[in-house]
Amino acid sequence: MSESDSKKLINNLLQNYEQTIARLVLFSLTELPFPLGVKKTIDVLKGNRSSYVLNNQLFKLHTFSILTGFTRDQLSDIIDILINAGMMQVEDIKVEGDSYPVLKISPEGLKFLNNQTNPEFVLLDAIMDKDIPDLSDDDQDLFYKLKLTRRQLAEEEDKPAFMICKDFVLRNLCIHKPMENDELLAIKGIGPNFIENYSKQFLYTIRQYVTREKNA
Repeated sequence: MSESDSKKLINNLLQNYEQTIARLVLFSLTELPFPLGVKKTIDVLKGNRSSYVLNNQLFKLHTFSILTGFTRDQLSDIIDILINAGMMQVEDIKVEGDSYPVLKISPEGLKFLNNQTNPEFVLLDAIMDKDIPDLSDDDQDLFYKLKLTRRQLAEEEDKPAFMICKDFVLRNLCIHKPMENDELLAIKGIGPNFIENYSKQFLYTIRQYVTREKNA
């Protein structure tokens, strides 16, 4: 097999792999008895037998534990990508007066699920453990710590991680390493809402990292 044929083959295999993963995630939304937030959707995909899953018999779904080999971080990133690609949408529902964000498959997601469209999106950056090319080795370590902080906040609020902040914001935090709120506000993509709700957690992560590096 020639080099060009090998490259074409692997590209096709990777594209099919990405689309299969995307369809499994989208199909899981269609068979749920009611819409769920990000955290509980991931519980279904990973096969987490929580009391909520057991009480609502979600373990009987075809997609229960279908992606058990993926980490929560990977699945959350995949969901973020599908939302940004228009395959999913986040809607607020009210339960006893309180509002909760839930995931729903979009009309475009249904078309893709039924092989009526072939949209372009890339999942491999979320699935595969790749380096971040625009960051140094040390900054990559901080980047993953900040992603973990973002993931924990997103799970607490049961919302997609990108609604906390985008990856480009995390990269800028790694490069500039702000230590105070006024320095945070100088980062593109950070506004008063971020400062009010999330600055304490992100600044704590950055300060811990910088202090450890100085003492190393």
